[in-house]
Amino acid sequence: MPCVQKVQAASLSVRTRVATTAPVATPGSSTAAKDGKKTVRQGVVVITGASSGLGLAAAKALAETGKWHVIMGCRDFLKASRAAKAAGMDKDSFTVVHLDLASLDSVRQFVKNVRQLEMPVDVVVCNAAVYQPTAKEPSYTADGFEMSVGVNHLGHFLLARELLSDLQSSDYPSKRLIIVGSITGTR
Repeated sequence: MPCVQKVQAASLSVRTRVATTAPVATPGSSTAAKDGKKTVRQGVVVITGASSGLGLAAAKALAETGKWHVIMGCRDFLKASRAAKAAGMDKDSFTVVHLDLASLDSVRQFVKNVRQLEMPVDVVVCNAAVYQPTAKEPSYTADGFEMSVGVNHLGHFLLARELLSDLQSSDYPSKRLIIVGSITGTR
């Protein structure tokens, strides 16, 4: 089973078209019980950059099914909370956890905070990105990397690496690590 797949979005609307390499099983169905019977639990998905655009649309769509609890990894806690409320997301369907991908220390702290929630991590969607094509001068992360490399690549790499053991220990039948690429990546 591949643990990484590419996802392409056709638009930023609430309904997104997703290309996947394999069908996704019903969230929470598992044969983890000792007697071989299926147990049912809500799936847990981590989505970075979930306060706007594709990340918010994905968070809303998944939360609305009632089969997923969304952990929204966002730089601005208040913006993410307001965006979820404005999108009509039920307050019990999501948890906002601070994440600044421009700081490797923040990524490590995010992982600690997610683990303290004592929820399994079944799916990770690396969606957040910076795109600054008109910047006259480069900007840099807290760790000294050029901003787009630090956020779009290194921050997500560390996040995926740190959460890999959580994904591997999940009893979820179709655990995934998804790397999102949007239209901005082709310009």
